[in-house]
Amino acid sequence: MALYGAPIWAESLTAKNAALLRRPQRALAVRAIRGYRTISFEAASLLAGSPPWDLEARVLAAVYDWRKDTLSRDFRPAPREIEAKRAEFRRDLMVEWQNRLAHPSAGHRTVEAVRPVLPKWIDRRHGTLTFRQTQCLFLVQWIRYHCFDLEI
Repeated sequence: MALYGAPIWAESLTAKNAALLRRPQRALAVRAIRGYRTISFEAASLLAGSPPWDLEARVLAAVYDWRKDTLSRDFRPAPREIEAKRAEFRRDLMVEWQNRLAHPSAGHRTVEAVRPVLPKWIDRRHGTLTFRQTQCLFLVQWIRYHCFDLEI
């Protein structure tokens, strides 16, 4: 519902509006991963597998613009072509998200743990995080950071 009409407003999204989008997305991500309310936006959205909504809005706008352009040239793309184009824009989203995650404002250890396997993490089709799994992930990262230099 937050992305309703995104192709229309995505291009005029300001930093302030993007910050307003992050607040409800963070709340939903924290609920999805069953994490503490103190978890950062970057860590919560990463663990939930939910790219920032401003990036999602850009993907929706890009697909909309592409379809509008193809229809204006009297060409009706097949559903297969639309999905291929959507996947291409989605790959661009993942690159942009990884660039953002290179310098997170918080949740550094969580981002550092998941970022190398981000595409696999997002595309996984099994299992959601339970409260205990989330806490174990944070505990492992805490131990790794504070006590040892362990590989996960």
